[in-house]
Amino acid sequence: MAQQRRKRRSTGRRTKKQKTRRRLWLLLILSVLFLVCLLNDCYQKGMFQKEWREISHETPKTKKASKEEKEDQKKIRVLLTNDAMNSIYHNTIQIRGTEKLTVIQNGKKKQYAKGKTLTFATRGQHRIESSTEISCPKGRIKVVSITRSGKNPVYRGSMKLVKKKQGILLVNTLTLREYLYGVVPSEMPSSYPMEALKAQAVCARSFAWRQMRSNSYKTYGADVDDTTSFQVYHMSAEDEKTRKAVRATAGQMVYSRDKVITTYYYSTSWGYSASEQEAWGGNAGKNYPVRFQRAGKDSGQDLLQEARFYDFITKDSTETYDSGYDWYRWQVKLPAKTLGAKLGIGKAKKIRVLKRGKSGLIRSLRVSGTKGRITLEGQEKIRQQLYPAGTEILKKKSGGKVVLSMLPSAAFTVLDGSEDGKVIFTLIGGGLGHGVGMSQNGAGEMARQGNNYKEILRHYYSHCDIR
Repeated sequence: MAQQRRKRRSTGRRTKKQKTRRRLWLLLILSVLFLVCLLNDCYQKGMFQKEWREISHETPKTKKASKEEKEDQKKIRVLLTNDAMNSIYHNTIQIRGTEKLTVIQNGKKKQYAKGKTLTFATRGQHRIESSTEISCPKGRIKVVSITRSGKNPVYRGSMKLVKKKQGILLVNTLTLREYLYGVVPSEMPSSYPMEALKAQAVCARSFAWRQMRSNSYKTYGADVDDTTSFQVYHMSAEDEKTRKAVRATAGQMVYSRDKVITTYYYSTSWGYSASEQEAWGGNAGKNYPVRFQRAGKDSGQDLLQEARFYDFITKDSTETYDSGYDWYRWQVKLPAKTLGAKLGIGKAKKIRVLKRGKSGLIRSLRVSGTKGRITLEGQEKIRQQLYPAGTEILKKKSGGKVVLSMLPSAAFTVLDGSEDGKVIFTLIGGGLGHGVGMSQNGAGEMARQGNNYKEILRHYYSHCDIR
């Protein structure tokens, strides 16, 4: 009996061991299968490939950038003007990084802590002796010595300071896309419809692209500056809505056949757009049409004749894309004595329009005075010379009065009159800007009426394509 019990116990132990062994094998097989599946899944997701490249020295495969992305990644050099925006030269520049700054001067590299203000001057303790390069790899660069709209602007990219006899040049180098991030909200309010902002982004990109190839600022080691001479840059801070407009139109520009055109634009029309020839002379081009600014309508007439222009500019009932905006109609009163003193012709006696364009834009006029007369040619010279500093301009829609640096536009008529026994010339005009290309407020209204950005651009730039 005892022997039988021992035999049964032995048999039971063997059976138990066999079962345990089978379970272990099964567990091992399941573990291997799980590991194989896990590794395969990781491989499919691209994991471990970096480590393999490091071992095998394999060159990583990068996603090929599109043509549009390549265009937006090209570098542009922006010359930053002083605090008053009236000179490209600075006496003192103060810079601060939102993160650690790297400064290269005289071939030596030095780093400065986040928030530390660096001063560079033409003379004294902080005198700059040679070109200096500044970058903030993990942040942005704040220029403390200048203000834009009451704030110190913060810039992407890098800075280069170059000492000249007249002062220090400050050049901001960054990608075209980053540049547009600073231009679009400065040129058009971000509250405008998205399609208008897209149109502005395409215009700004096309204009910058042309300037990058013109080399007009190569003397200063730059392509453009940050004023209205080119495009206003960082007058307003970046905005997510305008950044989206830039990204949504990546690389897109306005072409006439196979060439990118200079996409002129301005604030507000007087109901017509002007040709390039009317504004600046030269040969007439087809890309900037003289056009009545009303959807599906044609005025049926040009404004060459004084009587026609007078009737048009004095009517408030004519509806156009711009007629709802403050600068659509304005008025200025010029005392004869003040105007004559500015022009150096004694007391002004007569203002005579010599030539208008079809859009109504004045191309030349003559002012006669007690000590001679002067002829002014071109819209820009007319706006500057016919405007005594500090003269108030009445915006007829709102009744508000403002002082500008020149007349709002060269689309005006002249009325003779007197006040308190003094001769006064009254200018009744419309629009704000040179009048060529796209009206920004007109684009805003077109977008509100349901037009997309390509339709807006094709309206303002004839015979052109957007691609």
